[in-house]
Amino acid sequence: MASPLQSDHSAHGGDTAAHGGGKVAHRWSREVSEVDFHVDHDGAKATVTWPSRSGMVIKKGATLLADPPLLKDGSLGFSAKFGLQLREMNKDKISGNKTTADITVKSVNEVGHLLYFAGTNSWLVLKDAHGKTIDSYAAY
Repeated sequence: MASPLQSDHSAHGGDTAAHGGGKVAHRWSREVSEVDFHVDHDGAKATVTWPSRSGMVIKKGATLLADPPLLKDGSLGFSAKFGLQLREMNKDKISGNKTTADITVKSVNEVGHLLYFAGTNSWLVLKDAHGKTIDSYAAY
């Protein structure tokens, strides 16, 4: 049985088989631009839209995971450092662990880094009101 965070590309033999051994690609569409996606992961909560090919919007009022996870040696890993860098770049739109204005980022990956320091496949975390993943809308 598939985990809730596994992709539903089984018709293609899994995530990599559909593209000759490469990863599944995702494409923006008018349909996906009209959907509000919700994040409820590891304490982070947000509404996210994908209004254009060039960026995604984390809506005002999002709750960010407060503290980055540490590696076994107590240091920050790449994901934590990148997430903190994104937060620093948008510090005028963040107070504590809440967004005070909409934040535009470049990708689903950046959404995950900014909100919860990544650590999972964000294409499967962002879901519409019916639980359909953004991956289901955009994978080809």
